[in-house]
Amino acid sequence: LNRETIKKILRSDIMRESVIYQDILEEGREEGEEKGLQKGKEEKARQIALKMLSAGFSIPEIARFTDLSPDAIEQLQRQQHN
Repeated sequence: LNRETIKKILRSDIMRESVIYQDILEEGREEGEEKGLQKGKEEKARQIALKMLSAGFSIPEIARFTDLSPDAIEQLQRQQHN
């Protein structure tokens, strides 16, 4: 089936009322929320790491408190100096 045919099938009222279709939609929503939360946590860890770098903490200390890898922290440090 081509992409347009699949879209038409998935948009039909019968499909929208289908339990399987609803399960697929819910699974997609949950997966999206999970990815969004993870991305938010990673961004917060980077922000904290930047503040810690500015305050003079060592890379191993920052890694311990933020769960970021030393390589990721070094990359942030390079970006901070640019």
